[in-house]
Amino acid sequence: MPQINLSRPVAEWEQLLDPKYRYIFIKGGRSSSKSHGIAGYISERSFTEKNLRIVCLREIQKSINRSSKDLVLSKIKAYGLTDYYNPIATEIRKNIPGDDGLFLFQGMNDLTADNVKSLEGFKIAWFEEAQNASFKTLKTLRPTIRAEGSQLIFTWNPKLPTDPIDELCASMQNEPDVLVIHVNYTENPFLTDTMVREVELERKSCTKEEFDHTYLGQYDTTFQGHYYAKLLDTAREQGRVTEVPRKPGVDVVTAWDLGMRDATSIWVAQRVGFQWRVIDYYENNFEELDHYIEWLRDHNYEGAAHYIPHDGGHKRIGMRGSIKSQMQDMGIKHVSVLPVLSIDSGMSAAKSLLKECAFDAARCREGLAALNHYHAKYNEAKQLYKEVHDWSSHGADAFRYLAQVTNFKQEEVKHDRPRVVSRPMGGGWMSS
Repeated sequence: MPQINLSRPVAEWEQLLDPKYRYIFIKGGRSSSKSHGIAGYISERSFTEKNLRIVCLREIQKSINRSSKDLVLSKIKAYGLTDYYNPIATEIRKNIPGDDGLFLFQGMNDLTADNVKSLEGFKIAWFEEAQNASFKTLKTLRPTIRAEGSQLIFTWNPKLPTDPIDELCASMQNEPDVLVIHVNYTENPFLTDTMVREVELERKSCTKEEFDHTYLGQYDTTFQGHYYAKLLDTAREQGRVTEVPRKPGVDVVTAWDLGMRDATSIWVAQRVGFQWRVIDYYENNFEELDHYIEWLRDHNYEGAAHYIPHDGGHKRIGMRGSIKSQMQDMGIKHVSVLPVLSIDSGMSAAKSLLKECAFDAARCREGLAALNHYHAKYNEAKQLYKEVHDWSSHGADAFRYLAQVTNFKQEEVKHDRPRVVSRPMGGGWMSS
């Protein structure tokens, strides 16, 4: 192994990084050097430890250009180690005989239940922008990175306290093998005078809440770009996110968002008096339809009234009938296909439902996280917000369908008979 001097100045918090920690959570605002610090740490360990396999993750990685690969390469170059590494596509391989060490850059959203097992041999996993991680991702990743002495590192700018990564961090912060660091630009010794000036200009041009979130790593109390987060915050304040048991003798309805490569999501609800109570939620991906039918049976929801999106009634090439007909063939009798409803109308109905309904906090935990996270991102060039399609979209779409169902059911109460009111036809959309 060549002897290379890796000495370098580090931020004070970087002195705390140590392989003895199984979990390292580093959160904070913009320009705090979180990513640079971790990229330096894993680059040093890669060079000094033989056969060390490191995976650098994001929830969604649409291209290698959106990964941390360039940042890691910049650290390798800064340490004078370029000759000892060979970057290839989504990897950086060790170029030292007898050393199989490598970096792999991967989006968790691209991993199936089978090929996620390929990560089992990796000793370090760095999850960047972890505020975008889903409950399912975190649940899958933790037991997968399980080699002796393995380490999971998460870096993020906090968004909401109910985000999966923040809940995980809060639940584990007192464990002996856990390191939690909150760092901001004020603790970055490498911040240039130009950047300091930009931060101060930003402080003057935005609200205190916006600045505290962006640069000080505080939670986003403005809910900017989030469709439902503020309404859910109100629901919690009003005690409508609580324990909501199933009411015996009351009809149950389910609303589905269908997917194969993407997730299939199911909300389960009852109308008790004049209030809708959302009693359960289930989501999974890469599963066949019979998996979800089995879940219905296991939870005694088989006899509910089931509502699926409009294209669930269409027969597709290579399929044995429509989703509706397949469900009926499996013994699910009460299946209805929802008519097309514009997204705007569906979201308006969803907001109305959120203002009144109650949720079971435990059984709907993953669905509530999806509704909280569901958001749009501002496009500076077009000066408008555009929906971010990620893990939260499926639960949010299924909730729109549930709101559509509750509207229909409300009409049944008003007219004392089943009646579907015509809706604006705005080019319906459903994830597939």
